[in-house]
Amino acid sequence: MAYLVKQSHRAPAVTEPVPVDESLPRTCVIGAGSSGITAAKHLYLAGIPFDCFEKGSDIGGTWVYDNSNGQSACYDTLEINTSCPRMAYSDFPMPADYPDYARHDQVHAYFEKYVDHFGFRHTITFDTTVEDVSRGADGRWDVRISGPGGTETRTYDAVLVANGHHWDPRWPEPAYPGAFDGEQIHAHDYRSADQLEGRDVVVVGAGNSAMDIAVESSFRARTTTWSVRRTEWVLRKFFLGKPSDQGLLPPGWVPWWVTATRLRIGALTAGSMTKYGLPAPTHKPGQSHPVQSEKIRERLAAGAVTARPAIERLDGDRVVFVDGTSAPADLIVWATGYRVSFPFLGPDLVSVEDNELPLWKRAVHPDLPGLFFIGLLQPIGAVMPLAEAQSAWIAEMLAGGYLPPPDAVIRRQMTEDHERNVRRFYDSPRHTMEVDFDPYLWDLERERAQGRARAAAATAPLASVPVAPAPSGAARVRRTVAGLALRAVRWKAVGEVPQRGVLVGAPHTSNWDWVLTLLLAWRYGITIRLLVKKELFVGPLGWLLRRTGAVELDRKNPAATIKELIAEAVGDDPWVIGIAAEGTRSRGEYWKSGFYRIAQQTGLPITLAFLDVPSRTVGWGPTFHPTGDVSADMDVLRDFYADKTGFNPEGFTPPRLREEG
Repeated sequence: MAYLVKQSHRAPAVTEPVPVDESLPRTCVIGAGSSGITAAKHLYLAGIPFDCFEKGSDIGGTWVYDNSNGQSACYDTLEINTSCPRMAYSDFPMPADYPDYARHDQVHAYFEKYVDHFGFRHTITFDTTVEDVSRGADGRWDVRISGPGGTETRTYDAVLVANGHHWDPRWPEPAYPGAFDGEQIHAHDYRSADQLEGRDVVVVGAGNSAMDIAVESSFRARTTTWSVRRTEWVLRKFFLGKPSDQGLLPPGWVPWWVTATRLRIGALTAGSMTKYGLPAPTHKPGQSHPVQSEKIRERLAAGAVTARPAIERLDGDRVVFVDGTSAPADLIVWATGYRVSFPFLGPDLVSVEDNELPLWKRAVHPDLPGLFFIGLLQPIGAVMPLAEAQSAWIAEMLAGGYLPPPDAVIRRQMTEDHERNVRRFYDSPRHTMEVDFDPYLWDLERERAQGRARAAAATAPLASVPVAPAPSGAARVRRTVAGLALRAVRWKAVGEVPQRGVLVGAPHTSNWDWVLTLLLAWRYGITIRLLVKKELFVGPLGWLLRRTGAVELDRKNPAATIKELIAEAVGDDPWVIGIAAEGTRSRGEYWKSGFYRIAQQTGLPITLAFLDVPSRTVGWGPTFHPTGDVSADMDVLRDFYADKTGFNPEGFTPPRLREEG
């Protein structure tokens, strides 16, 4: 299901102090906003020793109106753009009497109750600024803080950065040409419509804040002009009588194009913005961060807001636009977004350009062990539940219950995620951190489950017998579906299930081979890392391949993929790589030798998987370790596959490697 917090999900209150395990890594949390407090909560409940430093005098970050830390962008009429059940932390629903979209003061009150419900307010040190974070020669972290008691440096094993990313205003770069006689402010410094009273206001930007301010200006200013450089799809907050995010966003396991389709429905039913003088969007719904407004169309239609394209130049008491029109102005409000900034991290340690900071799962720095980032993402939805999931994951990591995969796997996943984002969203600094809300949660929970298995395997006694975990509900469904499907087409599955190793599949002469392989994996409850050419990883098929564990193979550089897989195979947890060594569905001269090289370099056994059309049988054959005598080992394959017939017998390539001569 899609993420939706109900009143019944409320966890019991924590009324007794949680004992601290001083043997666990000592940790520092920077910030007590919505991300920092959930990080503190999970560290506290895990018994991890930590300090949480907040620059201001209150929790809540940007949701605290006129926060003493000087970093809040909250204005007096601000309300959330995500409905309460999809913004709340998973174990602490928002009060039942809150409206669908809560006001900023209600959100702040909710955070206060969250901290007190779980009993960790005493762990937060207020009015304390983190001035500098540096890495010592021993890999630990020196954190210099300043507060009412002066300046001091403390040393930690881990640092969780939760300082937010909506506090450092991004101004137009380069600045627009010309001179302006009036006042210019960033949306970050907007507090109330009193600032707009009786003025000629130009609001610049296409995001939620820009529309909110333009609407407020239309009631108080003399004139209101809304300048948009790139038109966005503007959704309404309600769809068919329900909050849009509860009806338009599907569960996390469905492909992104389903989400995009539902967002497109929402955009089309909301109505076009072109009738108000804005150009049509140059991208599709789902290819940018969604924006919502119930009132902007109404104020445009009433003539209270005038839409204009991008600014060309500033001209005294007027703003000139690229279409040649101009508007009077004595106040420009730049709603042009924010920079990602870490003033306490030196540029030699962490460098951010155009809001780009490569992180694994948007949380883990791959080159700086012990440095984590909480809430540094921009979801199609609220940040809070994702920051909560990140915090639970990192707490589990620090407590030793989770073990990450090898570095090569981490970097490959980072590359895949980056490439997926490039394909999905148009190029903009606002999209460098963009993620799909439910798919992100689904993916992170899957990784946590895999990491727990790795941790359990790493700590298990060598003589212990591995016990297969009970299958999940989804796994049981897949097993049932696979069994019914095989029975329906009158195929039978045979053989002993491999838990680790290199799986060679033959004969490979039809696309149906992949379908049978998938059913076989589901039937036996294993995940096969199936090598598939990268050209197939597009659209719905690409989504399906990734969800079923397939690995992109670049035929121009297969060695790189093999190198990553060898690194991934390190460890004792279940790991099966599936390779159609024929390489193609048509007859060739040789098999590809990648399967043999992986087995040799990892010490993993080779299992011969097969299908035989005449007998309608699919399954596992013999398993053996390569001896290094290539010809002798390939004789084993030749003998086994000699009586196996594929869907297209003429396309079968007999087992033979080029290395045999």
